[in-house]
Amino acid sequence: MHLWLQQGAYNRLFVPLLVLVLAVAGLRYYLFIDAETREAHQRQQVVLTQTAHYLSTRITELDESGNATDISRLFEQELGATPELAAIYWSADQQNVESHQQPHASNVTKAETVPKNLPPWFGHLIKLPPLKLQTTVALANGQTGNLQIDANAAPAAYLIWKKVQQQLLISSFLLIAIFSLLALVVRANAKTLAQLAAANHRFQHGEYSVRMEVGGTSEGRALSSTFNSMAAEVEQLVTSLRVSQAEQNEQLHFTWQLLTALPIPIFFKDRNGICRGVNAAWTQMFGMSAQHAVGRPMQEILPLIEQISHNLHTQKDAHLGQQLVLEMNVPTADKDLDVIYYEATYTSVEGKPSGVIGALVDISERKQMQADLAEEKERVETTLDSIGDAVISTDIDGRILTLNRVARQLTGWSRDEAQSLLLTEVFELSDPEQQNLFLAFLQNIEWQSSTYQANNQALRCRNGKLLDINFTAAPIRQVDGTHRGCVLIFRDLSEQRQLLRQISWQAGHDILTGLANRSSLTAHFQNAITIARQQNTFLAVCLLDLDHFQAVNEQYGQEFADKLLQRVARRLERSVGEGNLVARLGGDEFVVLLQNQHDLAEVDKNLVLLLAELAQPYQIEQRNTVMSASIGVAIYPRDEQSPDALLRFADQAMYQAKISGRNKYHLFDAQRDQEVRTHHNQRVRISEALYNNEFVLYFQPKVDMRRGLVIGMEALLRWDHPERGILSPMEFLPLIEQTDLIIEVGEWVMRKSLAYLQEWIAAGHQWVISVNIAARHFQCHDFLEKLSEILSAFPQLPSQSLEIEILESAAIQDIQYVHEVMLAAQQLGVRFALDDFGTGYSSLSYLKRLPANTLKIDQSFIRDMLDDQDDLALIGAIIGLARAFKREVIAEGVETTEHGVALMRLGCDLAQGFGIARPMPANQVLAWAQGYLAPAAWRSVAVN
Repeated sequence: MHLWLQQGAYNRLFVPLLVLVLAVAGLRYYLFIDAETREAHQRQQVVLTQTAHYLSTRITELDESGNATDISRLFEQELGATPELAAIYWSADQQNVESHQQPHASNVTKAETVPKNLPPWFGHLIKLPPLKLQTTVALANGQTGNLQIDANAAPAAYLIWKKVQQQLLISSFLLIAIFSLLALVVRANAKTLAQLAAANHRFQHGEYSVRMEVGGTSEGRALSSTFNSMAAEVEQLVTSLRVSQAEQNEQLHFTWQLLTALPIPIFFKDRNGICRGVNAAWTQMFGMSAQHAVGRPMQEILPLIEQISHNLHTQKDAHLGQQLVLEMNVPTADKDLDVIYYEATYTSVEGKPSGVIGALVDISERKQMQADLAEEKERVETTLDSIGDAVISTDIDGRILTLNRVARQLTGWSRDEAQSLLLTEVFELSDPEQQNLFLAFLQNIEWQSSTYQANNQALRCRNGKLLDINFTAAPIRQVDGTHRGCVLIFRDLSEQRQLLRQISWQAGHDILTGLANRSSLTAHFQNAITIARQQNTFLAVCLLDLDHFQAVNEQYGQEFADKLLQRVARRLERSVGEGNLVARLGGDEFVVLLQNQHDLAEVDKNLVLLLAELAQPYQIEQRNTVMSASIGVAIYPRDEQSPDALLRFADQAMYQAKISGRNKYHLFDAQRDQEVRTHHNQRVRISEALYNNEFVLYFQPKVDMRRGLVIGMEALLRWDHPERGILSPMEFLPLIEQTDLIIEVGEWVMRKSLAYLQEWIAAGHQWVISVNIAARHFQCHDFLEKLSEILSAFPQLPSQSLEIEILESAAIQDIQYVHEVMLAAQQLGVRFALDDFGTGYSSLSYLKRLPANTLKIDQSFIRDMLDDQDDLALIGAIIGLARAFKREVIAEGVETTEHGVALMRLGCDLAQGFGIARPMPANQVLAWAQGYLAPAAWRSVAVN
């Protein structure tokens, strides 16, 4: 600064002024050159366009001759006539012509864009790039050719340079003139120059708002005004540039921040498909940095999108400027995503397409939500189709959206037919008043806060049929309460009412037989008593129980037994007539109320007819079955007044009919009631005796009289009563033979007998143990299973060690079933004997069908055989029958040696009875067997 102050006034004045003038001039020339450059650029475009039009016409004319030389000559002429052209290229149908501008006075070659005599800085300053124009020329022969014209920038640059030189000369002259005048005026305007120097200094330091004070001489004032005017222009220009640049920078910064902040992946590519930018969301999706993506072809980065985009543009004959929206699946850094691809063209300031901006919107979650919604919709529809109520939903306008399977069945409308129809078109009530009320509810459903419910309405189906229904309608609302539609639920009452009728019927009837049940019987019972009392007649309360029904059930199965019960029910109704009630209490027990009976003789008559009807064969499943019944009868008013007592008395009488031989009826007797009570108590006591181990076994030997050997023992049950001593089986077994207790007793006897037999075999005696089995036990459904279980507990016993004795009368009750059980038991190693043979219904047919090993002649024949020739003849016949069927035969009740001799002579060698040994406790058997010796008379007969 000190040095500057030491300078003279001229230096301090002229130097800043010179700098100012040069700055302004430089700016002016910069703007001038830029304007001239744009003008030259436009001229080149015009020249290229005109030349292309001219050459296309001329080439078309010359193509008819097909001479490439003419075309080349034409190009050279045009290049010579138009220095703005640098080169012309032509290619068509294997014909290639190339012509270049020759050097001329301007010293420009074809490879140059700036004349050699121009300063290098000026060539960089004008920035005039070469232009080229490509066009397709349609030839006369139908083919096309490609014409390319390259512009020559050198003439334009030279012309600009010439203008600049002229302006420089003018400017230089003016500058010299100004400085000369200033030099002349400076002395007179020292003050003005000083002010100018100061202002210029300040202006140089960025104070573009500085202005000179106008005053002094006219030259000084003019100078000040000129300075002030120039300064104002410069300030305005600089300010405008700064504002424009700041706005552009701010806009660019904002735009990029916006793109970076967007969660949508975005990329830019130029016209050549080169990536020019990607945002942060794009780099995150594809795991590729912006530096790695920018500058690479998009074909390499997103080949799938590029290929689809190119194909679509090609198919549509599309150009840049069109938008493209695609839905596709693209691979990303982590996984494949479903996306929507948007593509649009961006343009330059001039509006020309510059490239493409693309965006990818990830719709994977949306598609998954759509799939979930579709699945949920399917689940809801499936659920609605599986429920028993009809459901219809509508939109906000009352048009049907969905209706489930039951709704389709009841209304007669299919889903496709009903959708979009108004609800009232499909759901129509037969009652106009109810229909109007329902319609009013639908019209105001948006404001409804409660449901609409109507019962016992008639729905008119599509086919005109009326259905009884209950229905409920309610608005469908979103979480915020917005009305979205209506849901209607209705139910067909036809089945419900039928079910109610059925339930009501079942409440008073037995389902299997259709007869009145116990509940209905109670209601009718009191009424029947009232009628009998009013009419002074008898009421016979008959309780029926089918004989041996359990055996039929076990042998033929539940289904067969149910059919049998149904047949019995029909016979009972037919036999007693409509005026008398028939009821089933359960199982095989029935009750018949015979009303209007005038005396006991009439009761007896009706009961006889009833038993005869029930005893007729039943034809079921191609099988004839005979079934009888035991009937107990109580008479009102003779026996009791209350229904419960009458039923109890009938039950006791029925039990008496059972023990009297079945297929009978028995009138209740009050005196016998006490006996029944006694029998019940006795059965309870017998059960206690079994579990208290009060039963014992006695054994009666069986011998071979001819050989003098003991061949086995028959187990005989005794009750070692703690008060009455040893009781014979006839004192207690009849009380339990029709109960399941007889089965438990029989199993106990078999186990105990086999245990003793095991001890005796261990002592060296190869005997057979005989056990009596009751008919109820033998016909039990699990008899074979229990028998196998008992035998398996004694694996050391040899086969054929156990012999089961069954009564002949029991065996023929169901001979086929007995036959099958005997065969199965024999497979287990069990022998069978028919006890008391000859006392029942013996016949050749029965003997043939029963696979018994032994026939046991009843002691009633043996006792009198020595005196009664008929008994003797019958015994001989039985022995002969046994031989004919290859059965063993044994006589029971042999009381004397003479009985044995007679039997041996008839051919019966096996015997048992008091004449051999009385029944004895188990602890005496071995001692007796060791001392046994056959009578001499038997030995004599055996020898002879």
